Amino acid sequence: MLFQDTDALLFVLWLVLATVVVALIIYIVVILLESKTKASDKKFLIILLAFIIVLLLPIILNAVGLVLGALGDALASIRDAIDGGGQNFLVGLVPVIGFLILLVLVKFLLDLPWDNSVWISLLLLFILYVIYSLIPELYTFLGTGF
Repeated sequence: MLFQDTDALLFVLWLVLATVVVALIIYIVVILLESKTKASDKKFLIILLAFIIVLLLPIILNAVGLVLGALGDALASIRDAIDGGGQNFLVGLVPVIGFLILLVLVKFLLDLPWDNSVWISLLLLFILYVIYSLIPELYTFLGTGF
C-alpha cells in the first residue's frame, strides 16, 4: 500500500540512488586516502554511513535548526527589548553542526585518522549540497529541510 503513491515510490528511488552515489564516493575517497584493503574491509559500514547521511542527517539538522531558531528568536527578542537591534543569527550554525556530525560519523564508523576524516567530510558535505539541490524531494518528503 505504501508504494501506490507515486511520491513515496520516487522518494525510495531517489533515496537508493543517492545512497549508492554517496557510498561510491566514500569508497573511492577511502581508497585514495587510506588503502584499498581498508575500503574493502569497511564496505558495509560505508553503505551504512551513506544511508545515515542521506536519510537521517537532514532530519537531525532540521530538528537542530528548529531548536536553534527558537533559541535565537528568544535571544533576539530580549536584545530587541533592550535597544531594538536583535536579529536571529543562531540558525546559521546548522551547517556547522551538520559538518561536525558528519565528521564524527566518518571518523568513528570508518575508523580513519582525523585529517582524512576532515577531507572526506568536506567532500561529502559538498556532494550532499549538490545532491539535495538536484533532488530536493529527498529532504522535503518528510516535511523537513535545512
